[in-house]
Formats: sequence, C-alpha cells, structure tokens
Amino acid sequence: MTLNHPELPGCVLFIHWSVEVSREGGVTPKINLLTKIPERALQLFPSQAVGGAAEAFHSLLRILGPEAALESVIRAVSLSQDT
Repeated sequence: MTLNHPELPGCVLFIHWSVEVSREGGVTPKINLLTKIPERALQLFPSQAVGGAAEAFHSLLRILGPEAALESVIRAVSLSQDT
C-alpha cells in the first residue's frame, strides 16, 4: 500500500505487509513502514520525526496492534479532518 499527501510531493509512505508460514504451520505477520522522503525535506526539517517514521510505526504496532497502527498512519497523511 502506498500513501502520499498531495501537498507534500515526493514524500511517500509505503506499507509492506507480508506473512511468513513456517514448516510447522506457525504464521507470523510482518508489517513495515518504508519512507521515501526527498533529501531536501530532511535537511529543512532535521528535528522532525519523518526520519524515524519506521521506528515510530513499530512502536505503534506494539502498543496499538496492526489495525490501529495502520489507521493512525492513514489518518496522519489524509486530507480528512475527521478524527
């Protein structure tokens, strides 16, 4: 899944969701947030959390679970004012 905001061209968040199945039948979901942020944006806002978005997302996964973590990311980049 790819998320982007029209007012932030070049900034893209990719959500990569995969499932590993072991030979014993164990199922392990893996969800990663990958960012594509232009170097210029990182230079303009070095103290912002954009550079640590993947780590923050993994914290959300541990605290909220997968559904709520994904919903939080989608709301963060959406144009909707709904909360």
